[in-house]
Amino acid sequence: MFQEFPFFLVYYLGLFIATVFLSRFIFRKYIQFAKSYNLKKSSNERAVHKGIVFTGGGVVYAAVIMVAALILDNLDFVEFSNFSPIVATAILVSILGFYDDFIEISAFNKYIVLTFLILMLLYANSTLPIIQNLNGFLGINNIGFIPGLIFTSFVYLSIMNAINLTDGIDGYLAIFSIFFFTSLLYNFDINQFYTLNSVSVIIIGCSAMFLRYNFSKGKKLFVGDAGSLFIGFWIATYLITYITSAPNSRLVDVYSINVENIPVIAISMISIPVLDTLRVMLVRIINKKSPFAADRNHLHHILLDSGMTHLRTSLFLTCINWFNCIAIFLMEQNFNSKELTIVYIFISLFWYVFFEYINRKNLSSSKG
Repeated sequence: MFQEFPFFLVYYLGLFIATVFLSRFIFRKYIQFAKSYNLKKSSNERAVHKGIVFTGGGVVYAAVIMVAALILDNLDFVEFSNFSPIVATAILVSILGFYDDFIEISAFNKYIVLTFLILMLLYANSTLPIIQNLNGFLGINNIGFIPGLIFTSFVYLSIMNAINLTDGIDGYLAIFSIFFFTSLLYNFDINQFYTLNSVSVIIIGCSAMFLRYNFSKGKKLFVGDAGSLFIGFWIATYLITYITSAPNSRLVDVYSINVENIPVIAISMISIPVLDTLRVMLVRIINKKSPFAADRNHLHHILLDSGMTHLRTSLFLTCINWFNCIAIFLMEQNFNSKELTIVYIFISLFWYVFFEYINRKNLSSSKG
């Protein structure tokens, strides 16, 4: 049960409702702004949308977080002032993504800037731990500060890239975000990470309201890189916190989790974005293209080409992701980290073969 259940239930519910109304107001204002300055999504051969679509809506998430941080910091159990470097970095990431939405930056330059922001955050901020100890995962324990700094930066950039790639169809990123941040509420609550939980509820509320505009025909809106990089940043922050806090986590005690398996559980929470990213990059490299070159070969494209709608595709991929996560969580007590990693790889290979089968079937149908 949530700590001090009645109070925090009221707090989280109230914060969710307030976020929905605030984000609705800011989304509407942003659409008016986007219309005035013609901030439209340009169409290309990869596009899966029709008609006028505005993009860059992810800055609304950043704006809501900023407003909430200023208001909620007055509460005794929420410490946004201690999280100000993380919140500031998230906002800068969103601004960079917004710039890229309209003035395209090369992948190399974008990730140079992101690397700089992440390194500055990790080096200067004591609130966010660096992954310096893997607690026996694959036999690895203490890796030291500098390797930990590099590894944590790599984790940040990899997750942000993976989440960025998921934002290719209506609803997917928002639905995935709602499931992801909801799933960690209990863990962070019993560990008294109330500030992170507040951010979770805010992102859930923003995502719920965004779905209304994402599926709207009259005022269709995309979050763009401004939103996908922003959400990817927070997902990375949460998974890093989940890993680094594991040795002292009450959740580990409650469910008797083998602490060396925590990294496998963490990666299983984003198993489909990771599979999608590795798959498309491998295909691009085989075809002698840049691994960062955009194309229309993602898992969501395969499902769309098979006849599924945007909503069904988004729900299907999200459900597969959480099937993988629940399966790994339920099996982890029976395996050490090496064995559980092999299980995770086999699950991923199963889904790889499944999607390749659908892809080949789509290609056969188009030729026929």
